[in-house]
Amino acid sequence: MQILYCFKSLIVLDIERVIKGCIKKERRSQDELVRIFASSLMAVCKRYCQDSRLANDALQNTFINVFKYIEGYSGEGSFEGWLKRIAVNCSLTLMKKEAKIRVYDEVEEETMLQSDIPDAYDRMKVKEIMELIKKLPEVQYLVFNMKVVEGYSHKEIAEILKIQESTSRSNLTRARNNLIRLMTKNN
Repeated sequence: MQILYCFKSLIVLDIERVIKGCIKKERRSQDELVRIFASSLMAVCKRYCQDSRLANDALQNTFINVFKYIEGYSGEGSFEGWLKRIAVNCSLTLMKKEAKIRVYDEVEEETMLQSDIPDAYDRMKVKEIMELIKKLPEVQYLVFNMKVVEGYSHKEIAEILKIQESTSRSNLTRARNNLIRLMTKNN
């Protein structure tokens, strides 16, 4: 237990050193930051940019923005959370530009259906579930990812996608209902 705590403390100290070096524009610290966080940030970019070329571009834009705005990191909250927010924003910006995502602000015309998860869900592997999520319509995919996977609030999703909160909620409900249909169809 003591060793694990010391190891975590060393990692925190090391990341603080890297952040300070990045603020000073030290190339070595920037390389170290990329080495430490590239794989986890690439996973975030891939969740939003299903095309690997776009995901690579989003990751590159993420690090460009990180190095540009690192002085703005207040030290409050998780540094990795701050990085992931930048990765999500860069991915969404690229998707909007490249894939021409159209997010329509909708009035909730459908009655919200109860999303009862079928028993099939319990028997599915994470990889199978992720493949089903990728089959969702693009806006539903984005909202589901942002809410369920990344933990954004509907208010934050609405601000980022420039939609109303009710549109975010309705797209999440539709995404869940579509996932249920896909799950029951596959089993």
